Amino acid sequence: MTGIEYIKKSVSELLGNDSSGHDDKHVFRVYNMAMQFCDEIPNVNRDLVAAAALLHDCDDYKLFGEESARLMTNTRRILSGAGFDDDFNKKCIEIVKTIGYSKRLSGIKPNCIEGEIVSDADMADATGLIGVIRCMEYRAHRSGGKEPFFDPEYLPTEMDAEKYKQIKFCPVVNHFFDKLFHLRDMALTEPGRKCLSQRHEIIFNFLETYFDEIDAPKAWKDLLAKFK
Repeated sequence: MTGIEYIKKSVSELLGNDSSGHDDKHVFRVYNMAMQFCDEIPNVNRDLVAAAALLHDCDDYKLFGEESARLMTNTRRILSGAGFDDDFNKKCIEIVKTIGYSKRLSGIKPNCIEGEIVSDADMADATGLIGVIRCMEYRAHRSGGKEPFFDPEYLPTEMDAEKYKQIKFCPVVNHFFDKLFHLRDMALTEPGRKCLSQRHEIIFNFLETYFDEIDAPKAWKDLLAKFK
């Protein structure tokens, strides 16, 4: 078993039963997309991209808490059994520490091409139709189905990292404005920009059609128009 195969197996064991939209299926989509991005970018350490993509959610604060996110508990444990050297493990951990929307809101982003690839792949899986589905899955997981898909009285507000992490009530539609519509402009690689632009168009058209069908208030349609 190669180191990457070991990581795949360990990630499936850790996240396979997740119901929040952060399961191993999400991880493997990010992994596959990151590998596709690698095909378009020269001089990339593909094993480093693969490992970081597979491990990027293994200490997500939303799933495992702030202490695990700070210490990289699961990431370090899995890497310790994968057989890579200490330098590789250190680089991988540093990449994983930079992946995530709340981190980007805090000004944290990858400082190597491998990390940029993983970041773009992760953000791409949060957009497009799969992003819409994952958003609904996470809301159902977090609120037990008590949050509505859309609340016309609950207009989005300006978002920063602290506000984002402390959100207590967030209809699915609000999450488009809090996060999904901002991801296109956070792309760091050329293949990532192309992919995120295409998927941005999909989620924009989805919400535009939904607003037309329910005759959403003008304030919401005007807000949506800003993200075309």
